Amino acid sequence: MRRPLLAATLVSSLVVASCTGGRNDAVTATEARATDRPTATSDGATDDSVDIDGTESGPRLPGLLDTSDVPIDPDPDVKTGTLDNGLRYYVRENDNPGSRAELRLVIDAGSVNETASQSGAAHFLEHMLFNGTTEFPANELVAVLRGFGAEFGADINASTSYDETIYQLTVPTDDGEAVETGMRVLQQWLAHATLDQSEVEAERGVVLDEWRNTTQSSEGRQFEAFERLYFDGTVYAGSSPIGSAEAIESMQADDLRAYYDAWYRPDNAGVVVVGDIDGDEIIDQIERLFGDATGRGAVPDRVDASFTIDTQPDAVVQPDPDEPSVTVEVALPIPAQPAGGTAAARADVLDTLLYDALVRRLEDDIVSGVAPFDGISLASGSFVRGIDAPSLLAITDADRATESVQAILDEYERVVRFGFADAEVGVSAAWFQSVLDTQYEGRDSAQDRFYAERYVDNFLTDEPIPSIADEYDLVTAMGEAATPEALRRRFEARWANSAPHVLVSGPEGANLLTRDDVLDLVASLPERELVARGPQSELPAALMDAPEPVQEISAQLLAEAPWAFLEPTELVFENGVRVIFDETPIVEGAVSFQARSPGGSSLLDDGDVIDSLFAPDVVMSSGVSGFNQTEVDRILAGADVQIAAAIQPYTDELYAEAASADLEELFQLIHLYMAQPRFDAVALDAVRRTEQALVDDPGSDQEAASYDAVLDARYPGELRYSFLPEPDDFATLDLNGVERVWRDRFGDAGDWVFVFVGDFDPDDVTALARAYLGTLPSTGTKEEWIDVEDPPPAGVVHIDVAAGTGDRGSVTMLYTAPIDDVDPIDDVAADVVTKIVSTRLDEVIREELGESYSPFFVSYLTADPDPVFETYIQVTGAPDRLEAISALVVTELDDLRVNGPTSDEFSNAKEQTRRDYELFYNGQLVEELLQASIRTDVALDDFIDRDLTLDKVDAAAVRDFLVRSTPVDQYIEVFVAPR
Repeated sequence: MRRPLLAATLVSSLVVASCTGGRNDAVTATEARATDRPTATSDGATDDSVDIDGTESGPRLPGLLDTSDVPIDPDPDVKTGTLDNGLRYYVRENDNPGSRAELRLVIDAGSVNETASQSGAAHFLEHMLFNGTTEFPANELVAVLRGFGAEFGADINASTSYDETIYQLTVPTDDGEAVETGMRVLQQWLAHATLDQSEVEAERGVVLDEWRNTTQSSEGRQFEAFERLYFDGTVYAGSSPIGSAEAIESMQADDLRAYYDAWYRPDNAGVVVVGDIDGDEIIDQIERLFGDATGRGAVPDRVDASFTIDTQPDAVVQPDPDEPSVTVEVALPIPAQPAGGTAAARADVLDTLLYDALVRRLEDDIVSGVAPFDGISLASGSFVRGIDAPSLLAITDADRATESVQAILDEYERVVRFGFADAEVGVSAAWFQSVLDTQYEGRDSAQDRFYAERYVDNFLTDEPIPSIADEYDLVTAMGEAATPEALRRRFEARWANSAPHVLVSGPEGANLLTRDDVLDLVASLPERELVARGPQSELPAALMDAPEPVQEISAQLLAEAPWAFLEPTELVFENGVRVIFDETPIVEGAVSFQARSPGGSSLLDDGDVIDSLFAPDVVMSSGVSGFNQTEVDRILAGADVQIAAAIQPYTDELYAEAASADLEELFQLIHLYMAQPRFDAVALDAVRRTEQALVDDPGSDQEAASYDAVLDARYPGELRYSFLPEPDDFATLDLNGVERVWRDRFGDAGDWVFVFVGDFDPDDVTALARAYLGTLPSTGTKEEWIDVEDPPPAGVVHIDVAAGTGDRGSVTMLYTAPIDDVDPIDDVAADVVTKIVSTRLDEVIREELGESYSPFFVSYLTADPDPVFETYIQVTGAPDRLEAISALVVTELDDLRVNGPTSDEFSNAKEQTRRDYELFYNGQLVEELLQASIRTDVALDDFIDRDLTLDKVDAAAVRDFLVRSTPVDQYIEVFVAPR
């Protein structure tokens, strides 16, 4: 489905906010039916009566009852323009998060625009622009921007796709030079790349490692299957952005220069600036910096990247040695239609509603135990601009793969024959409206990044950019007008002008169906005997009635630090429950929640540990009280609430995000999961089947195998830390054990702390807490965890793991060191050290030696059960270079322990950390409040004063931290190479 209006609406509801102090003319259905594609012919099918709405000059969108199309006015708060040389710009003043600006340089060209001799050039060029421009030789621009607190790393600053290339910077605006410097960087990228051959050679290994990470896995091979399914016979065939290993190894500066000169032109580029800026000043900068840019050479011909109507079914069956489970995906692709007006927005709304209704139908089958799969979700094959391919994705096993394909095809056919019922459309419409409401309520706290991404889309595909308020009014009206007949007509039109495209992937050697089998299933659809879905059962308007409220026994203000968005209040109830709430304006209309109690699996019998590892998955998909999971989803369709749970070795936890308007629904879920949980055998079976494949073959996934090996070495024989239990242990998982564990860990609320942070009325939270939390069952017992953790193994423990079959490997290292006395400075020093070592590894292993695409380093303090330093390092690379990579890491850590960081490394890291500390997140505040409320060795003041503590961190403190936290002669090292 197309991105903007609808997708931007949905995606924005998930954005984590922070604060500081070419068109295709489709053929008609009659023309499509002229092919031999099987079609539905049962009563209710529309056959040739379905056509594509529109005229030669109007929209060509299938299946819209209302074919009117008018332009959507842009948000007046964004300033747009075009320079004389053709460069377009978008500038918006915005103060969320504040003191920052998002900068984008957008090039309307990607890998599809490469010539035959330029395979991989678009992506390789993206790398090269960080390796030297006229004003910023070699990596100087990275060093300059790091000095302002900007961060760089893999996937942070640029991306290349089939159709476009996007560069992005986040720069502070309270430094007079940072924005200007960032703008000069964009200008240099557009017009002044040096593209030195020696830098090409230096970068080659980095790009090759990215190629390994992208392609040498089951996920990478599965994506190649997608490319075959959708791209064969189109200009996209063979144009994968990463290119081939051979193309990367043979890439020359002249190839990159040719692509650069062809497509990095002002008339093919856009500049986006959003943030805490003066818009007029930024426009003046754009005109001054970019106004003289010119094209280099002749304007190239742009390839015709459009898709045509494809009414021939197709399938790809992809056996893979590293694929532990079977997935089935069925799409009905059509050519993507031009955006920009209300007709395209209406099509997006209808597609979203009808596919949501389809997913809900099949989820109901799972819960009822009649589905031949264990998971169903909406996916998409819309990888490029020219194709619109929403799909249904099922997770199953080899024995049920054929049935799964059939079930999805049957549901598509059932819609054509019988359409949708009023009730199911109503449920989907209620969900859709809840998402719109959440975005609308948060409109005044929309982040810089949210707006920047919208403007990028507008530049590339003319997607509309209305104000959030105007978008809300427009899309709400469209949702309200989306009748069952409208959804049916839209689907019938897609059905008439497409054909099932099916991808089946599964383990090599499994008895998967063949391509011919899939095509036979499609061909037999018209003769299938299907019945309409029965009416949905009547359900109450709410999950429960509110219990009679109880009064708290105490209430107190825990802190007053408005500059850190902390003025929390704590309520204590007779049952022992503590409720902490902190009203913040960080994300308007949204609330973050966590709850925690001490104990976790450390208090369980060893025989119940396996059940504890999987109990949260089972319970959270079982429903609550007398309602199964799909009934819960229907009752809460109009509420924007997501909730999850976990049983850790030392704590039991609940997590949630909710719209402020839906706080009572969140409180009801919390109450019911603890007081009236449900334990569903079908849910257990689904979890067991989903996990079984990886348990049986842990070597199928390199990342999982690496993590599992590290945990096994750190906690030998301790199931509570198990990531992949042994098959015999996993076989003990049963429903009685799940219920026993859940009731033990969640059934007694006497020592739980519940924390709510966000945009709400404190009086409302107080009233809800009195009703739903103060009334939770409790014995009054205050539990303490039991130490089940052995000390880290002595010496250097080296483990070789064979996993995966692709040409890639990794080095993972874990350091664990005790803390004698907890000092707040160590927490802050850990953040600075993480910046310093990450930068050092990036510069040495990636930039200087070209060994790896994405070295990763993090150091932190943890306190479960006793305070320790933990340092985790992972570096990917060629399998035959793992020893060399490990030696490089050890050498750099040795140097930092002995000599400390350079002055530039230290000052840049400290500035980056300071910039991080300026930002506050609701989820971050929840965690800090929980830690301070549960642990006696954690003080809220330490978090509030962390910027002052940062001033005390010097280079000597960094060196001392590394000496204490990364002992030279004691760590775990895991090498993963292909099996």
